[in-house]
Amino acid sequence: MAAVGRMKAMVPGAATIVLCLIAWQAVSHFFIPIFFPGPILLARRMVEIYSDPASWDVVAVTLVRIAEGFALSMVLGIALGLVMGLKRDVEIFLDAWIMVLLTFPAICWAFLSVLWFGLSNVAPVLTVFLIVLPFVVLNIWQGTKAVEKNLLEMGRVYKADRALMLRKVLMPQLMPYVFSSLRIALSLSWRIVLVGEAFGVGSGVGQKLMFWFQQTRVDMMLAWGMSFMIVMTLVDLFVFRLWARRSFAWRRQAAI
Repeated sequence: MAAVGRMKAMVPGAATIVLCLIAWQAVSHFFIPIFFPGPILLARRMVEIYSDPASWDVVAVTLVRIAEGFALSMVLGIALGLVMGLKRDVEIFLDAWIMVLLTFPAICWAFLSVLWFGLSNVAPVLTVFLIVLPFVVLNIWQGTKAVEKNLLEMGRVYKADRALMLRKVLMPQLMPYVFSSLRIALSLSWRIVLVGEAFGVGSGVGQKLMFWFQQTRVDMMLAWGMSFMIVMTLVDLFVFRLWARRSFAWRRQAAI
């Protein structure tokens, strides 16, 4: 029954997508193809791009930078969020700094990273780290504050060590916040890396976007940008969502 309900829910969404594609194709006929390409032309451009083996190397370089910045942000963000949620003194000290990082303009971090480290791989990775980190910390921090305090007290009564409390009490309750942080971090990371590559690195998908921008080729910009967006969407669907579904398989599904 649940599967049937999901299929029924998908039908209106698919119809909306088809209508949007038809409207997009119709509107594109009123513009120059390189300025406003339709979905058919855009699909052809994507095929042209990925028919060249060198394009896969470009994508691989960008994916490595995303993975590095993403991993650093998640590891340190989860650690800091936990400590802030459990230690009042640390929370008071870091609270203001987290807000500073949240409000600091992202483009400034991109320029500063280039000025500090030049045209290297460090610049986009550092930019991702500095921008994504506060979002992860904030999410995990609030999740830790919402942890059931009775379970923590029970663990202390039974003299459970910190490692056991972390594995069996804290992390199971924090998993919804962890998965939320994962998806937020991924959605931010790939966009930030593209900006960093466009302004501060001579390689990667971001550099391709900048090159075609200088050539005033909107069709090629959209082909690179949308194809990479599809890659990131597939990562979210087939990695994070499947992982979350397996982690929360014990939960009862809501009736439809």
